[in-house]
Amino acid sequence: MRVTIAAVVLTGALALSCGAGATKYRVTVHFNTTVTQADMDSVTEYLRGYDKDVDFLIQETFPPTGVATLRTHVDGFCATVKEELESRSYVSSVDCREASEAPVDSPEAPVSEEPVATST
Repeated sequence: MRVTIAAVVLTGALALSCGAGATKYRVTVHFNTTVTQADMDSVTEYLRGYDKDVDFLIQETFPPTGVATLRTHVDGFCATVKEELESRSYVSSVDCREASEAPVDSPEAPVSEEPVATST
């Protein structure tokens, strides 16, 4: 009986650590002109606290924008992340939303039913 309970708990913990059933989010961080590389690294580490496999890409614009895709089971994730990151002096704004499984430009993305306008 104890072995069965331990196995169920271990299986559940393993599933959580692998992101099974976790919600996928896309977080966009708009930095301001005072941001440093250390600041961007700090944001990466903060997001890594939610998903150790976070993919956080920094766009090479100035001021830079970072886009993260991650999975988490945390309730109220977007509100929490938005509040925390926008409190930092080097962040202008944060956009957070649930991400679709297929990126818009992916072959797996749904095809729009709207006709495409053409010029003649």
